[in-house]
Amino acid sequence: MSVDKLLDVARHMVRAGAAKDMHRTLVTRTRRALGRGHGTSFFLVYRASDLVLPVAESSESGRRLHPEAYTQKISAGIIGHVVKTGKTYYSPDVSADPMFVSGGQTVGSELCAPVKFDNEVVGIFNIECARKHGFSPDTIARVELLCDAAGVLMNTGVAQEQQEAMEAQVRGLEEGLAHAREKFEGLAKHIAEVVLVVDSTGKVAWENKACDGRFSSAIGKEFAALLEGESVETWQAVKQKGGPASLVTKVGAKRNEWSCHVLALSTAGSPAGSLVVLVPAETPKKAAPRAAKKKKK
Repeated sequence: MSVDKLLDVARHMVRAGAAKDMHRTLVTRTRRALGRGHGTSFFLVYRASDLVLPVAESSESGRRLHPEAYTQKISAGIIGHVVKTGKTYYSPDVSADPMFVSGGQTVGSELCAPVKFDNEVVGIFNIECARKHGFSPDTIARVELLCDAAGVLMNTGVAQEQQEAMEAQVRGLEEGLAHAREKFEGLAKHIAEVVLVVDSTGKVAWENKACDGRFSSAIGKEFAALLEGESVETWQAVKQKGGPASLVTKVGAKRNEWSCHVLALSTAGSPAGSLVVLVPAETPKKAAPRAAKKKKK
């Protein structure tokens, strides 16, 4: 493999971006650079299950180098040796190598190099040649350089994929929250009772404009500042625990008594405020005056 071909493989790996595309790019471009009689495979190492699994393969015929769902124990063969030692292994004549494990294809020599993240073997780049003594010292050194580059790129690619997945999840949650908020606000506007959202700082963040929009001027104000007398203490007691209560408010010049129900809101275990529903308290009806008895004549 010439230096120009080595650089060409490296350039295509950089452009590949995602880790799975990088695997495919590495095996296909390297096989083309090495020429006829070579097949390449990239194995991922699954230490939890003590297996290696080929995730990308390339051959001249286009056929798979290994059977479908092929797995190999980490403790077996040349690949297992490289996983354990973390060092490149070259077998110039596999027929005389007791560590060689055949995958069913014709092989004369095999080159196996590790791919590492933070000095831990996470992948194996395996190259098989139909000829014996198919790899020169220069080729071995350049394959090792590609594996070093693959380790850096995979680390970057995996981190980028994780970040993109996290950002997509956050966007999904934000869209779901916006949709839920829209449905809540639409429903609350059709309720006759006053519905308030009091945020975690105790300020009125939203109201549904019920009762002639009595609390429209309260947006951004402390809810406790709208209460009179003992209602302040009642509010402090009920806002954390939730439940019903009786409150007296004075907004502007209007003083009102309310039957109140409070629902404590939380996000990921931390307080996020309260949902307050105010229903005008029923005023006791005055007894109708009795008709005066007619005096007897």
